[in-house]
Amino acid sequence: MSARADVSAIGRFAALALLAVRDIGWPQIRAAILLGLTITAWNMIVFLQPLQEIAQTMPRDLQLLQVLIADQIRAFCLMAAIVIADRAVDQGARRRPAYVLAAAVGCLTGFVMSEPFNWVWRIYVLPDHWPADWSWLHGTPAHFYWPIFWLTLWLPAGGAAVFLYADRRAARRTAQLLHAAELDRIRRSRIALESRLQAMQARVEPQFLFNTLGQVERLYERDPPLAARMMDDLIAYLRAAMPLMRDTSSTVAQEIELARAYLDIVRLRLGERLAVRIEVPPEAATMRMPPMMLLPLIDHAVVRGLDPSTATGTLSVRAAVDAGRLRLTIADGGARFVPKADGDGIAAIRARLEALYRGEATLDLRRRGGEAMVAVLDLPLQQRAAEA
Repeated sequence: MSARADVSAIGRFAALALLAVRDIGWPQIRAAILLGLTITAWNMIVFLQPLQEIAQTMPRDLQLLQVLIADQIRAFCLMAAIVIADRAVDQGARRRPAYVLAAAVGCLTGFVMSEPFNWVWRIYVLPDHWPADWSWLHGTPAHFYWPIFWLTLWLPAGGAAVFLYADRRAARRTAQLLHAAELDRIRRSRIALESRLQAMQARVEPQFLFNTLGQVERLYERDPPLAARMMDDLIAYLRAAMPLMRDTSSTVAQEIELARAYLDIVRLRLGERLAVRIEVPPEAATMRMPPMMLLPLIDHAVVRGLDPSTATGTLSVRAAVDAGRLRLTIADGGARFVPKADGDGIAAIRARLEALYRGEATLDLRRRGGEAMVAVLDLPLQQRAAEA
């Protein structure tokens, strides 16, 4: 039973190793080449004096080529061991034992793979012309010295490279997890904000609708045929407007069209008493803005702005783009346009602006000569997503 389990474990490891090696790509190959070149350069610096002595009797280029090729063989073996350890850690293996084993096995495998090359190179390529002081490296002693030398040299160097890589990979994985957690927190915050905004928006819409229905009711008392026509127009308007009211984002053009349709309905009752001017330049029409912010202001202008004692009233709506800001101005020439700043409608709009823009958007209510009042909605400039 134990032997069967061992065979199964060996089989799983072989399958994991095969999959890991098959996934080796150019980034891993490039890292292995860089590691091999780095260790070669380090050896050249550390053993500069002995190499200079050997170069007096033996070709320097052949020595350098041998070291380069052997170091690349060892570096690729170590890289393969690291890739296998990565796959094992990703599948649940403990990180430290996996990379300790990768360092040991990778260095030993690199030694086993590079020594046949070194032996052939020393016997058949490199002339046996060692300096006089290096006579102990002639013949058989060299076959024992060089394997031990390269093994003891590569074990600490390869081990250091593996643990440096493992620490960086762990730090990168931790950073990725923290980034994913931050994205999830932002997503949850956005969902909560959208729910809050929809709740705020839901408090605006009934007031707007009740005011409109109140106008229809009053018109029925004086002119039933005109009231019926207004009700038909209102139903058609709401059928088109309600889906847009529930959107989380809109454009100036969409909000202006809804306002224009609403004012057309209002003018059925007021007729010539209400003059409307709407000015929206093309560069402002495509800008994004929150839905159902313009209509409540216009509704307030209509409900409170027209003085019953006067025969006419004027309402103007202007949009402008200036210095990276979108500015919507609703002006009324009547007597009582803007409600108190602490009214429910204005407070709800300001609460939505604060939640959406964190102090970067404002709703300013001001008087403009005599009895005229102005509401200025100032927003950060945002293009429509499809055109940005």
